[in-house]
Amino acid sequence: MQQQLVPTVLALILSLSLASHAQGVSSNGPETFAKLFVDAINSKSLVQRQALLHPKSRACINTQTQPYYDWIFSRQLKRTIPVGVYRVKVEALSGKPLPSPDGRSDYPLQPSHQLEIDFDTAPRSSTSIILLIVRDGEGWHEVLPCPRPEAIAEIQSMAKKRAEQDRNVQTLVAGLADPLRSELKALVEQGRRLDAIKKYAEKTGADLATAKAVVDALVSK
Repeated sequence: MQQQLVPTVLALILSLSLASHAQGVSSNGPETFAKLFVDAINSKSLVQRQALLHPKSRACINTQTQPYYDWIFSRQLKRTIPVGVYRVKVEALSGKPLPSPDGRSDYPLQPSHQLEIDFDTAPRSSTSIILLIVRDGEGWHEVLPCPRPEAIAEIQSMAKKRAEQDRNVQTLVAGLADPLRSELKALVEQGRRLDAIKKYAEKTGADLATAKAVVDALVSK
């Protein structure tokens, strides 16, 4: 009986959390939505991030499409946006139906505005995040496209390839013997990661992408 209650309880917790964050989306201007987005990114909370989606976009997330959205959210959640110094620009869209952004997905409803969040990532470089949003009732929500079956199939294929590459890298790391193993670690400890990558490539004949993956995996152990 207790095992049957666990999924129900977890679903209820997720539902309440989404509802709580969705209430926070309610605002009079898209700038408030931008703040909620920044908070979600900096909190690294997937639940908080998904709560900013329009219900019609959220409805597209299921077991099959999850890798598509994981790819989008994982890239965003790796960032940290400096609070208080980012810049927000809002632009009304023409009102004409937006075409598929990549030819493999479709918007479940028409966004009304483009929201741009700019922030500095280094003294001489900056990053921009573009969101398409719409006002629904009292709140603003992001509109993400829903992937078509061909997009889902491609993402699943890419995920399979990445998993195979990860297994290959782990095999290479496990088979890495001294003195090369110790030499690579020493170079990284000296702050010479690039030299370690080049050394592994020269010694093994691996391409630089594989060499980087091996060195990264080696020093993360």
